[in-house]
Amino acid sequence: MLFSALWIFGSDYVLNALIKNSERVAALQTSKGLLFILLSTGLIFFFSLRDRHAQRRLLDALTHSSQLLQHTQRNAGLGSWEYRNGFQLSDEAQRLLGRDLNSQPCNVEDLLSWLHPAERPAVQRALLALLEDHTSMTVSARLLLPQQQSATWVMLRGEVVEPGRILGTLQNISAQKRDESALRESEQRFRQLFEQTPRIAVQGYDRERRVIYWNQASTQLYGYALHEVMGRRLEELVVPPQNRSKLISAVNLWQLGGPPIPAAEVQLQRKDGTPIWVYSSHLMLRNSFDQVEMYCVDIDLTDYKKLDSELQVSEHRYRSLVEHLGDAIFITNAANQLTFLNPAWERISGYPVHESLGSPLQRFMPELGHVPLNQRLQELLKGDLDNLRLECQLLTRCGQVRRVELQFNFNALEKSLHGSLRDVHERYQTLQLQQARNAVLDELLALHPLNSILVGISQRLERLQPQMRVSIMLLDEYQRLHVGAAPSLPEAYCHAIEGIQAALGVGSCGHAAASGELVIAEDVSQHPNWREYQSVALAAGLHACWSLPFKDDNGHVLGTFGIYYPHPTRPSSADIALVTEFTRLAGLAVQFSATTVS
Repeated sequence: MLFSALWIFGSDYVLNALIKNSERVAALQTSKGLLFILLSTGLIFFFSLRDRHAQRRLLDALTHSSQLLQHTQRNAGLGSWEYRNGFQLSDEAQRLLGRDLNSQPCNVEDLLSWLHPAERPAVQRALLALLEDHTSMTVSARLLLPQQQSATWVMLRGEVVEPGRILGTLQNISAQKRDESALRESEQRFRQLFEQTPRIAVQGYDRERRVIYWNQASTQLYGYALHEVMGRRLEELVVPPQNRSKLISAVNLWQLGGPPIPAAEVQLQRKDGTPIWVYSSHLMLRNSFDQVEMYCVDIDLTDYKKLDSELQVSEHRYRSLVEHLGDAIFITNAANQLTFLNPAWERISGYPVHESLGSPLQRFMPELGHVPLNQRLQELLKGDLDNLRLECQLLTRCGQVRRVELQFNFNALEKSLHGSLRDVHERYQTLQLQQARNAVLDELLALHPLNSILVGISQRLERLQPQMRVSIMLLDEYQRLHVGAAPSLPEAYCHAIEGIQAALGVGSCGHAAASGELVIAEDVSQHPNWREYQSVALAAGLHACWSLPFKDDNGHVLGTFGIYYPHPTRPSSADIALVTEFTRLAGLAVQFSATTVS
């Protein structure tokens, strides 16, 4: 418009100023018009060409930036999404989620269905807060990818950029989660090492000697609870008044590069002011902020000093102390025969002390005669080891198997072993039971066949109690029992009991399924319920059986656990409690499998 206005008024002015002949001016008007068309066309072409070049440069730059962004997202495991009445996922986001939506939007329910069930509530709350309250979202979640062995974690971020429009990112953080999990496990193991060590007190202090760590053994040793000591100084807690200034000087000198405080026996004091002897070791470390921290590891020597005094005064006191210990104390001679046992041995093993003396330890713990435990014992006897601590199975007099912890020390002068035996069966059984629960849950989530899960449950129970032979029978709608798992029973016996009627007086399992109660046949050859199956049971080497039913949430019997023994016997209350825990696992597996099939 500017060019046209200038041309019209400017050219008319110039023509009238230069040429006075009106006829000639009129003739030149046509030429002026043609020239205007040519100039305006050229001007338009020039600006159009310039704009096309600018657009091309912008497009190339945009394409390059897009390629760089896609490359960066692939390397970083980062995808993007946009929400407008539905989630529009980028190609990288779809790849991370393991989906191929062909650029089709998805809703909140679709997104939640792709996540692990345990993560859905948290993600749903975060999404609702984002959509309804416009609160920025940052939440991590596992993907539901059963075919993958390792979990895939993603981080969802989102924020509202304008009403009705939300932008966000999706990033793979599996490596970060694995690193965090490994770090947490390492820290947990480190803390458990000190927290669960009952006789070693560990305390941590900052550079001002204020408490920053105090384990349970320290509470037991010094009498201070954790909340009482945090932030208080070392010297005012456990150091006698006459030694405080000396300790402060030694710690300050050590922090300035002086000699470390040596490990030694020292006399400290409890909360009530009573003296206590400990063997104290010290360690100076720097934390992640490069700050000095001092850790003290104290072993209570009070009992040992009292014991030494009592030994000098009277042998009777020593024996009295040993006889009242909860752990069994033993001594063997050079021929590996037991020469001393305290009364705790009989409480743990069931064998009288006088019958056990003269026997080798391998009689009660056969594992000690097998490799590699025997090899470690030989190393101890040769002097390659100062002491030895291990766990093995103890065969009790009543035929049960219990897990015990042994500690050996070699007496080079007498060529004998001194040691202690602690019953850790309850702890071991609890751990194994928890591992069984975890394994069953993992197999259920992985949709393993029910038969495979039941076989695993039976085998884990048999490993806990090797004298047991386990069968799991499942009850059908016709009130008949079918073998769900019996890994250690002969096939001929399994065929004989397959499909038996759930009725009173029919074996142990049939009676238990019909009555819904525990049934014990202490001797199969004498029990009236076993008249029809007595011969096949005895032929299979089964002389005792008890059965425990397991039920669903409504109290309906789902099946039975049959526990067999190679000799007539009666289960203990501990055995019944153990099997009861395993029946819960079987009931869970059966109900879950039924739900999955339906």
